[in-house]
Amino acid sequence: MTNASWRDDELRAFFSALRGGGIFSAGPDDDARDRFIAAARLRLAPEVQRRLLTDVGAVTDADGVARAALDVLERELWGKAGTWLMVTVDPWGHLTDLVVREIRGSYRATVRVRTDRRAVKAIAEAAPHEGESEGDQHESDDRPEQLR
Repeated sequence: MTNASWRDDELRAFFSALRGGGIFSAGPDDDARDRFIAAARLRLAPEVQRRLLTDVGAVTDADGVARAALDVLERELWGKAGTWLMVTVDPWGHLTDLVVREIRGSYRATVRVRTDRRAVKAIAEAAPHEGESEGDQHESDDRPEQLR
């Protein structure tokens, strides 16, 4: 398997070797895993990075994306997505979709959303409310806080 760019059949062969690993076999050796990571860095990382930047505004590392692709492959060994990877005409495209979904979900689950209560309150107070015109101002703060 070449380092620079794995063909579809080479990806399938690597995936089959992963499936073959178990109690009696370790599956692909570290060199094969390193070659997969190098190929994933070239074949899918740029597209994953582009989609994540577009979808969620996240800048990602190509090597990290490639390593995440290996993790995704290992998790999908016997699942439906893994079976589809073996038979689809575009296994790299399918793996790219899986990796984007995984990283996007991880990003959304772990990103820390910071809000400034005062800024949110000021925005809520400045926005016209139902039944008010833009010129109506509330001098007192007896309204319930709209956003918390």
